[in-house]
Amino acid sequence: MRSTTALSKRPFSTRRTGELLQSWREMVKPSSLPADAAAGLSVACVALPLNVALATAAGLPASVGLVSGVVAGVVGGLLSGSRYQVTGPEAALLPLAAAIVAAHGAAGLAIATVLAGAIQVVLGLVRAGRFARLIPRPVVMGFTVGIGLLLLNTQLPRLFAVEDTHANAVALVTQRTWGAHVGWLGVAAGALTALAMVALPRVHKRIPAVLVGLTLGTVLMVTLGAGYDAVGALPRSLPMPSLPSFEGVHFASLLPAALGLALLASLGSLLATSSLDALTGARTHSDLDQDLIGQGLANMAAGVFGGFPVMGAIVRASASIQAGARTRAASVLHALWLFVAMAMLASLVARIPIAALTAILLVVGVRLLNLEGLVAMWNQSKSTLSVVLVTALGIAVFNVFAGIGAGLALASLLYVRRHGALRLEVQRVEDVSQLQRGLHMQPPEAPNAPEALDLLVARVDGPILFINHLKLYDLVEGPPWAKLVVVDLARVSLVDAAGVATLQYLAEFLAVRGSHLALVKVPPHLEAAMEPLTQHLLEKRLHGSLEGALLGAGLMPPAPMEEPVVHPAHASMEPVSRPAHSAQL
Repeated sequence: MRSTTALSKRPFSTRRTGELLQSWREMVKPSSLPADAAAGLSVACVALPLNVALATAAGLPASVGLVSGVVAGVVGGLLSGSRYQVTGPEAALLPLAAAIVAAHGAAGLAIATVLAGAIQVVLGLVRAGRFARLIPRPVVMGFTVGIGLLLLNTQLPRLFAVEDTHANAVALVTQRTWGAHVGWLGVAAGALTALAMVALPRVHKRIPAVLVGLTLGTVLMVTLGAGYDAVGALPRSLPMPSLPSFEGVHFASLLPAALGLALLASLGSLLATSSLDALTGARTHSDLDQDLIGQGLANMAAGVFGGFPVMGAIVRASASIQAGARTRAASVLHALWLFVAMAMLASLVARIPIAALTAILLVVGVRLLNLEGLVAMWNQSKSTLSVVLVTALGIAVFNVFAGIGAGLALASLLYVRRHGALRLEVQRVEDVSQLQRGLHMQPPEAPNAPEALDLLVARVDGPILFINHLKLYDLVEGPPWAKLVVVDLARVSLVDAAGVATLQYLAEFLAVRGSHLALVKVPPHLEAAMEPLTQHLLEKRLHGSLEGALLGAGLMPPAPMEEPVVHPAHASMEPVSRPAHSAQL
């Protein structure tokens, strides 16, 4: 058996391949396969209607969602960074996917999906996955809340059968964009589906609430409706893979959309995988770089089959774990169960009303809002809640990247404000005895020792940054100004450019008034940043201690020189020690 040290010394790619092979061997163990098959079936019951709903909401045939779930589910299940991750179409990708379809058509989305997958693979190879752990949790929560708002805003008009395809919930309420009529029967079918999704899990968690709700909504529409908007015909097999055609597609304008899709899918997958580690209590973190590679290959596979973009789905993965998943087989089998449903139940799936599928997305949107968590955060930390809301509103009003960028900026400012407070401990010294008490010195015996001082000693605690550097101006309040201002930087962790500029201004300000600024106890890691200031400081250098600065300013007598001690028996070798000034007395 190889030691842990020997394993850790193997090349990164070799270690990753070994871990994948080990997880594949675990998939076929008879002891875990039945539990994984049951868990895969449970997840497929959730994924099938959701995949269809997302595809139709993006303006694509329902079959696109099913094909994506099958193809990407197998590839992602085999290659993702977490053995519990489930890959498929996700609500977070819907707004951007729908925008790409509207601008470039279904062929444009297929090209963008392949390009996004290739970008993800490159990000995984350069090991960019580790940076996902640096994203603050409030920004992550704001991301999910923002996607929930987007779903509610875009799917409510579909539930009410609004004719304007570009209508949203805001226009529905403010402008009464109702179209010729409201499909109240479709609204009833959607409400029945949503009610089943909310109520049945409270009766028993193992009840497939989504499937029951879809069945009830479909029965209602088939019984009372005529010519309602349904999923439509579905293929009973997978299409042949082919490279997307670039004919009629403006590649230059599509490329930024593909980059955005790659970043969004990567971010969502990495956050989902990190959440799975916390959910399962894993002792070792999942391989986020491998997760990028696996999800990238899954997107490339979905693209060549003409499918919807995919990512790791935390909701499906957590459902798989709760259903008893043990290995990667659960994720792969969920995709195979989807294929079985497509091949054998296509005629039934084709009759599902669009209103019922829309209701599923609305329920998902409400759950993503996490209202209970927002209320708890209001009671605990309103500043943290502000980061969540800024992120969410930025996503809902502008786009995903604007929202995440705004959330990160606000989170950074709040962090710096909370942990970057600058504290000053200032002492004005005007007599020798006060200085002696502060330095624990013995009274000087020199007759010419100064009796009066004009000294300001400031001890700084905290980083000196652009948001707090103005507090240093308290050191030059006057007149009168101290003849010497000593700033102790021993407890300063960081000084940015604004802080350095302010210290230089203080030094120049005092110099004009015949005073000096001395910096003492500068930490070694800040010496390089402080070096440009030395020409403006006392003795044009940094001082190691307060005593050194006082000596340089002539405000403290030099330490008395001691003569060597002479032992009586060795008078010629060791003269008696006497204070150096005793000869003058």
